[in-house]
Amino acid sequence: MNFEKKYSFSDGNQIWRILISDSGKMIIETRDTEKKEVFFKCINLYTGDVILNKIDLDEKFWIGIEKIYKDVIFFHKFTKPDMPGHREIIAFDINSQKIIWRSNEYTFLFIYNDLVYVLKEKIEGNKYYALEYNSGEIIDEINPEITDLNYLRNLAEDNISYDDYIFTEKYVEDSCEDSIVKNLIKNETEGLDIVGDIEYTKFNKYLLFNFHSKVLENSLVNKFFVKNLETGEELFSDILNSNTNAFAPDSFFCYKAHVIVLKEKKEVIVYKLN
Repeated sequence: MNFEKKYSFSDGNQIWRILISDSGKMIIETRDTEKKEVFFKCINLYTGDVILNKIDLDEKFWIGIEKIYKDVIFFHKFTKPDMPGHREIIAFDINSQKIIWRSNEYTFLFIYNDLVYVLKEKIEGNKYYALEYNSGEIIDEINPEITDLNYLRNLAEDNISYDDYIFTEKYVEDSCEDSIVKNLIKNETEGLDIVGDIEYTKFNKYLLFNFHSKVLENSLVNKFFVKNLETGEELFSDILNSNTNAFAPDSFFCYKAHVIVLKEKKEVIVYKLN
């Protein structure tokens, strides 16, 4: 096996979020915080081909993604700028590249079995509905005294499969029982002033890890390594942040045979273990 770079993506803005649909479409959210603009790009994870370079929405910044379900992106706006409360639903179909329905009456709660469960705030008391996910049509009005919405929400969460993902975990030397992992990480970090967590994961027969070390006062460098667990051979290494002032977690994760890496907070690089 070797570590092969497939492609990279950057639009020059800070990468805010990366989401992957069940069909392998990667949604990259970037933001220009000075101009207060948000951008959503859609890329074929496996090929790097751009499916959507721009999604036109009426709000330029105060908007985010609730969920991607069967290639439909559910966007939300915010109750007020700089406030966490969500409002409105905009359902955008990636394949047709169109908004298929929207509503400013509802707030998104969760999706379960092709139904979007929503809240409608009213003076006389909140109302709850189940909507068809691809049309917004009301299928049922939910009585929370009869239907346990928290139970349905938990079922929805349990129904989400993370089998194709491998996320990093925090490396703690004293509790790590894998001597090979300990030695490989020690060889790269010994004598360095480590700041924050060392994050690592094992992917097939390989160890992937990164860490932040202090080089100057208020200046950290973030290094990433891929090593063969059987031979100790280094397959790949890179500097993900050459000059950052704070520890930034979640610099990479694995999806199927792909490794998605965030570099300098502005570039997504996709590698494949062959």
